[in-house]
Amino acid sequence: MAPRPRILIVDDEKPIATLLAQTFVNEGFEVANAHDGIDCMNKLASFQPDVVIMDIMMPKLDGIDATRLIRRNRLHGSTLVVALSARADEETRARMKEAGADLFMRKPFVIAKLVDRVGRMLAARSGRV
Repeated sequence: MAPRPRILIVDDEKPIATLLAQTFVNEGFEVANAHDGIDCMNKLASFQPDVVIMDIMMPKLDGIDATRLIRRNRLHGSTLVVALSARADEETRARMKEAGADLFMRKPFVIAKLVDRVGRMLAARSGRV
């Protein structure tokens, strides 16, 4: 039996983090949560996610800077990063892309689309597409 994919949800809004966590657990993922970019960086090594769902606007360390740090980390630089943000202006999208996000989705989002996109990204990475 293949190991369950791991997803780290990084969002300071508890209702969104809870919704995402429960949805991905129901889809067969192993899930961990982080409340900001610093918490994310602390959990990367111990949890070793396949995917990070990253909010952009967070206290302490925002999602753009956290994504940059993930990309610079030789152990986690290839981890998939999906950015979620209510801030979807062109500048924010460009900054997140430059930081290394694999996908950008605007809040509010359709949870089924997010799950589908994450599944497709993981399948493509493993060569199952």
